[in-house]
Amino acid sequence: MAKIYFKKKDIIVESEINVGQTLLDAAKKMDISDITADCKGNCACGTCHVHIDEKWVDIIEPIYLASLEPYLLEKSKQYNKKLSRLCCQIEIKNEYDGLIVHLLES
Repeated sequence: MAKIYFKKKDIIVESEINVGQTLLDAAKKMDISDITADCKGNCACGTCHVHIDEKWVDIIEPIYLASLEPYLLEKSKQYNKKLSRLCCQIEIKNEYDGLIVHLLES
């Protein structure tokens, strides 16, 4: 089990999620409307785009370059090469306990 913190401005929502589930699962569990995940977590739309807190960038596994994730992120107006990730592509590990995820402005 890992605690994940979703942050938007001064509001923080905490979610506990099982290891092996995705960051998207944690967002759905807390009914976070900022993450629509139109493709239902299939890495096909980019609507679960978030920014990983800078303190966590080197801890989270890097983007799998053969996936569509880099392409989908680069199309976003809020793309940040260092911080941008898709929630559906981050599988929770024990080491991610305390992870802070920044929700993007619409």
